[in-house]
Amino acid sequence: MAHVETEALAAALDQHDEYVRALVAGRLSLPEFLERYDNFYWAFALDGHETEPGANALSALAPRIGLHRRIAEEVLAVLAPESSDVYRTAGRIGPAEAVERIKLVAHRLPVGGA
Repeated sequence: MAHVETEALAAALDQHDEYVRALVAGRLSLPEFLERYDNFYWAFALDGHETEPGANALSALAPRIGLHRRIAEEVLAVLAPESSDVYRTAGRIGPAEAVERIKLVAHRLPVGGA
């Protein structure tokens, strides 16, 4: 069972890695990326706050999960609505900076693609 769970999580990571690659390469706009990426780190409980995926799968894929943790915490958690200067004044980031931050994180993606 753990092997199947790890394979399923690896497949989800492959898909979401590809969304990151597509954004960085300009094949997806930020709104398209956000729609497809769909808060992956939190939605898939990659922080371990739920029973699935299990600890074995999370441990086995920890190096790959770390990249998505950084996107969640360093970009998505601080991304302001596009037209809101109030949020930016409070330390949030806009779309252009979000893309630049994702580009910086993306250099750690495995070579190749899903």
